[in-house]
Amino acid sequence: MSVTGIDGYRSGWIAAHVSSGQVNWTAVPVPDVAELLDGADVVGIDMPIGLADSGWRECDTLAKRELGSAASRVFMTPPRRVLELGMRAPNASVQELSRELTGQGTSRQAMALAERILTLDSALADHPEAAVVEVHPEVSFKEIAGRALSSKKSARGVGERLAALRTWLPQVDSALSDVPVDVPVDDALDALVCAWSADRWRSGSARTLPTRPDGSPCIVI
Repeated sequence: MSVTGIDGYRSGWIAAHVSSGQVNWTAVPVPDVAELLDGADVVGIDMPIGLADSGWRECDTLAKRELGSAASRVFMTPPRRVLELGMRAPNASVQELSRELTGQGTSRQAMALAERILTLDSALADHPEAAVVEVHPEVSFKEIAGRALSSKKSARGVGERLAALRTWLPQVDSALSDVPVDVPVDDALDALVCAWSADRWRSGSARTLPTRPDGSPCIVI
């Protein structure tokens, strides 16, 4: 059995392919995410899957609630039309449409990811056979550790994440020695925890936000 975890980083996407306790890494540019969606039993990716026509996605709201005081680590995913407008129009127009469709403006963080979100959305439409689930690394790390962890940008946060991943992947430290040199450590760790959640989905032990089997957007933990 094999699973893949994918996270975005500044140059594109980093994928951790985990099989029989061994990790192999692949990095691709943003437009090439489709290359990473096949070849594993389940793929977990840190990027929204399933876009709303209006309003906010329930799974994002529940992920914020799950993290409590660390809720700011989850961004609300704008509706599809807002993301598409953000690719070609000034921010003022984007914010106006967001307020029309959701009652609020949208964050710069969300709009900075518009290209990646839409690229993945298109890739999934072209690969309907791929078993791909949405993962939020911060929520998954909380599930492993039983609490929200320190900032992933801090030394303590990196140490806490390594300790959490060792419970699933004992050789995580050595696996990091093979990560492409331009990939930050926090993005590599996020890819690994996405693989952890994908493995739980494969085995039937995962839970989801929200808990419902109707195919609507959910985050797999």
